Amino acid sequence: MSEPQAPLPPLPALPEPFAPAPRPLRRPGCGRGALIGCGVLLVLFGIGAVTLALNANRMLAWVFQRLEAQVTEKMPPDVTPAERARFSAAFADLYRALEEGKVDPVAVQPLQRELFAVSTEIDRGLTREQVQRLTEAAERAAGHPVAPGQPDGAGPGPRPAPTA
Repeated sequence: MSEPQAPLPPLPALPEPFAPAPRPLRRPGCGRGALIGCGVLLVLFGIGAVTLALNANRMLAWVFQRLEAQVTEKMPPDVTPAERARFSAAFADLYRALEEGKVDPVAVQPLQRELFAVSTEIDRGLTREQVQRLTEAAERAAGHPVAPGQPDGAGPGPRPAPTA
C-alpha cells in the first residue's frame, strides 16, 4: 500500500555545552568602556547633587505652591474668609522666608508631615480643623510664633527681633 521511504539523512553533530579548554582572558579587570561609562555617570550624579543643593529652597517652594493650590481648591465651605486670608498669608510668608533663606529645615518638617497627611485626603475634601492645622504649621515654618487655637482671623503678629 505505501511505498518504502528513503532513509533519513543523519543528524548534524550536536554542540558541546562547554568548550574543550577555557579561553584565556585578554586583560583582567574592567574594560575601558565600562570605566568611561561609570565616570560619566558619576559626573552626572555629582552635577545633579550640586544642582539639588543649590535649588532646594526653590523646589520646596514649588512643591508647597502646588499643594497649597490643591488645598485652596478643596477648602470646605465652613472656612471663614478670615481663615482663608490667614492661610494665604501664612503660605506667602513661608515663600518669602524660603526665598530669603531664613527657613529652618527642622521647622518645615511638621508642615511637611501635615501636608503629607492631608494630601491623601484632599480628593475626599478637607475639614476646617485640617485647614487650621496647615495654617499654623505654615506660620511656624515661616518663623512666626503661633499659639494653638488662635482666634479666627488673628494673624501671627509681629515677628520677634532676632537675638544675636
